[in-house]
Amino acid sequence: MKEILMAIGYSKEMGGAQKVFITTINEISNNNCRITVILPNDSLKPFIISKDVIIHIVNFSSLLSIFKIFIIIRKNKFDVINTYLTKSSLLISFINLFTKKTIYCTLLNAIIHEKLNRIQKIIYPKMYFFLSKICSGFIVNSEQNKNHFLNTIKIKSNFIKVIYSGIDVNEFKNYNKKIYKKENVHKIVIGYLGRLSIEKGAFYLLESLTQLHDIDYECLIIGDGPTRTELEIYARNRNLVGKVTFLGYQQNVVKFLHLMDIVVVPSLNETFGLSIVEAFALKKAVIATDVGGIPEIIKNGVTGILIPSKNSIILSEKIRYLSNNIELINDIGTNAYKYFINNFTSKIMAKNTYEYITNNSNKINKH
Repeated sequence: MKEILMAIGYSKEMGGAQKVFITTINEISNNNCRITVILPNDSLKPFIISKDVIIHIVNFSSLLSIFKIFIIIRKNKFDVINTYLTKSSLLISFINLFTKKTIYCTLLNAIIHEKLNRIQKIIYPKMYFFLSKICSGFIVNSEQNKNHFLNTIKIKSNFIKVIYSGIDVNEFKNYNKKIYKKENVHKIVIGYLGRLSIEKGAFYLLESLTQLHDIDYECLIIGDGPTRTELEIYARNRNLVGKVTFLGYQQNVVKFLHLMDIVVVPSLNETFGLSIVEAFALKKAVIATDVGGIPEIIKNGVTGILIPSKNSIILSEKIRYLSNNIELINDIGTNAYKYFINNFTSKIMAKNTYEYITNNSNKINKH
């Protein structure tokens, strides 16, 4: 029986990395293995379904966390450690220097992105390069992100494994679609799911809506973040009140996805795009920017529509085009679902992760 330790760093909300982490644990726990988990607080604990998973709550911001994590690793015969997010990966990889376990770091964000300041953009490549020297390998979620890592920190290609993120198909199947019927079947419902921050590009969605005077639509904005107030002010100033509804962070997005006809992902930078996969699972047509790893998910005109980033004019044109072609919305949604089932389910993601980390569990970084 394989002994696996999995850990993730602190987050205020259930983001993409947290969803992938929890989903992987729940899927892998069905295999012949024993999983121990280190969490920074209790927020993710209720989402771990298996009762056989051993959970340790460790406050990563405390100096005592170093000692606590060291004791957990030292007292158990883990075959492999799998960490998620940068800070927890750095901390646990450093502690692991004294325990010599095989450790893989799942890193779902780009090293350099819009949210970083000038100093961070200098420091971060050095920080990730250091991490590469003290762990056994990186797991990333797209070929584009792998190339980004290779170009930014100059490490060997075989040090990085691409495993596409996946979602639990049962989570989407277990809801009755009849409960979520639209009040007005002729009105097009446009949806956005994600954090409201600059790099997610929600502003360009709102800007595109100001050009859709000829369409009967409503727009649901699911998510929260630092730019929410600014976006709400913009919506009021541009007479979008009554057209756009800000629903904030929602733990369960399925019931809102059921209502949507078109899902828009206007990101400026996106290593993968989990919200796209969630839309695929419910056969929704997606319009997304051709940035980062998104073109690896969307085949333009087949499983979705790709547009340039920061271009609200083209976005409005594509929304109008789909709104006037309902059959195309249905065709794209059907194609997207088939593509999802064959590539982006939680079972596929967990199987690939489990096989990779356990088949290489004797690999210790000797840089």
